[in-house]
Amino acid sequence: MNKGQERKNQLLRVALDEFITKGFYGTSTREICRKTGISSGLFFHYFPNKESIYLELVKIGAEEMHIEKAAAMQAPKEYLLQILQNIFEQLESNPFFGKMFVFIDQAQHSHVGIDEVYILLEKADIAAQWIPVIRKGQELGLFHAGNAHAMCIALFGAIQGIAQEKVRRPQTPLPDVSWLMKLIERESISC
Repeated sequence: MNKGQERKNQLLRVALDEFITKGFYGTSTREICRKTGISSGLFFHYFPNKESIYLELVKIGAEEMHIEKAAAMQAPKEYLLQILQNIFEQLESNPFFGKMFVFIDQAQHSHVGIDEVYILLEKADIAAQWIPVIRKGQELGLFHAGNAHAMCIALFGAIQGIAQEKVRRPQTPLPDVSWLMKLIERESISC
């Protein structure tokens, strides 16, 4: 990675922390510059304004939340299990990833006036992506019968809460992924 990309990543990490703790309107480019130890001029070389760095973070988060629908529909249980395992591995090893969960949740409830942010967040809507997968799992007898939207919210809400706690207290142990799968998984009947 070249020095320019390292500097840009540093700005993104600091901005992410600032947006999480102070929100969009409470965050200033001046404070991001101070915390990264760079001049405003250099900041504006990478990002023309606060809105552009915020948008870049939303793009990163939205990309992380995208699922491969075809693969998910072919094997819903295995796909969701793999997603949960990947999320937990990232939460354990990559603090930026966990902070991104917190940031995207906040972004979904903020009104920042950047049209592209709303478009990206709508495409990254977990419920819209996971509900058809859960329904497919229900059709296959893999998941509990019931409201797929409610199951999605229970599962993703648990993940969101775990991510928030991991960001708040990095030493927090993560639960076993199978515990979360039990929220939606239908118990197999042995004969």
